[in-house]
Amino acid sequence: MLHKKYSKYFYSLAVAAALIFIAGGSFGSQGFRYGFPGIAYAGPEPVQKQRFFTHIVPVPYELTVSLGRGKTEIISKNPVFVKWNPKKDKVVELREKIDSVILGVNCDVSVQVVSASKYDLLYEYKPGMKMIPASISKVITSAIALKYLGVGYNFKTVLYTDDTNLDDGVINGNLYLKGFGDPEFGMDGALNLVKQFTGKNIKQITGNVVYDDSYFDDKHKGLADYYSGDTKGNYWPYVCALTFEKNKGSSNPPFAAADFLVSVLKEKNVSVDGIIVAGVTPASAKEIAKESHPLPEVLTKMNKPSDNQSAITIFKCVGANFRQPPGTLDKGTEAVIEFLTSLGIPRNDFEILEGSGLTRHNMVNSNVYIQLLKYLYDKEDIFDAFYQSLPVAGIDGTLKDRMIGTEAEKNVHAKTGTINGVTTLTGYAVTRDGELLIFYIAMNGFGTANPKPYRKRQDEICELLCGFSRK
Repeated sequence: MLHKKYSKYFYSLAVAAALIFIAGGSFGSQGFRYGFPGIAYAGPEPVQKQRFFTHIVPVPYELTVSLGRGKTEIISKNPVFVKWNPKKDKVVELREKIDSVILGVNCDVSVQVVSASKYDLLYEYKPGMKMIPASISKVITSAIALKYLGVGYNFKTVLYTDDTNLDDGVINGNLYLKGFGDPEFGMDGALNLVKQFTGKNIKQITGNVVYDDSYFDDKHKGLADYYSGDTKGNYWPYVCALTFEKNKGSSNPPFAAADFLVSVLKEKNVSVDGIIVAGVTPASAKEIAKESHPLPEVLTKMNKPSDNQSAITIFKCVGANFRQPPGTLDKGTEAVIEFLTSLGIPRNDFEILEGSGLTRHNMVNSNVYIQLLKYLYDKEDIFDAFYQSLPVAGIDGTLKDRMIGTEAEKNVHAKTGTINGVTTLTGYAVTRDGELLIFYIAMNGFGTANPKPYRKRQDEICELLCGFSRK
């Protein structure tokens, strides 16, 4: 036992041992050494079982007391166990909790979380693993649209004529209906075109009504049946430059658009002498009416419901602007490569062949999305348009029925992704402190199993992020 007169020094040692780990001591071949006024401690290096966890440190100690004038007295050489229970670091707590969620997932998983403003790494799990992104590919489509088209871009559908004189109320020639890749053009848009047309007091068209779909190539079904074992053809939407009512219910949407236009013109007592034909608008043609939809609106209608027809249409439209018409998937891919590599993302980190995520041959890792979402966050001129286009947990889009009644409700803006054996989620989460986090969660390889249990794990991670506090 320690002598009574030295018992107070034993308690000092316990405090000192704890402070050693906080303040830091010096390590050497003879062990760990630290000195405090009046007390010197020497013993072997304590073993740290786990980073930031409670440390149980068995130490044979030598406790000495300074008696003044250079004299010291050894109090004891008996072993003592010093227990230190520091307050666990909040980031470490978050990591442990996410680890526990991932532990029970029986498929390939990749996760990464960073702070949007601080850009410090809060969590990662297999961040370099290549994964099929599914519909979070639409985040990349959104980004290249904002980059190469611009937030003020309008997707348009235009009426032209090759008649140079309309003062007589007659088009002596053809009327051209040309699409420029507006995925939202439909009956309402056609009615608006007719309203503008009749407002010019035109009563007759002597020639044909020509529908022009030349702004895109003629590969209307994406990558359907291109790769063996890929998503089947019936899942791919019909994509063309002259869209009509999301291209549903018609084998030839451009013709359907022109046919509807002609029927309304006739209802407005406009005489059409010719027929409806396919063709190309002359470069010298005169614009007489235009219908358009702004990019932010189009992105919202793509991202919230995860609309594949919109995504591939926008992807081709970017390709047409990035290079030149006609827009193709290959040109869209070229825009993606140029853009992502300009952010410093290595080329071998991604493969994006089309903009919807339907193909199983799109490949990414977490770094692609973390850097991309950080870029979008930092670009104040485009961030709001992108952020507002994303589904909101418990509120709308593909997240409407998820995370309800949790801290994540209303606090997660993110894009979902699902195809057979794949479920993904990436976007932003607002923490309890009001800090914005960027996250990426990808789960691949669960076959034909129901994706709901895997989505539940994603939701649990989001709930942890929204409940996180650094305080």
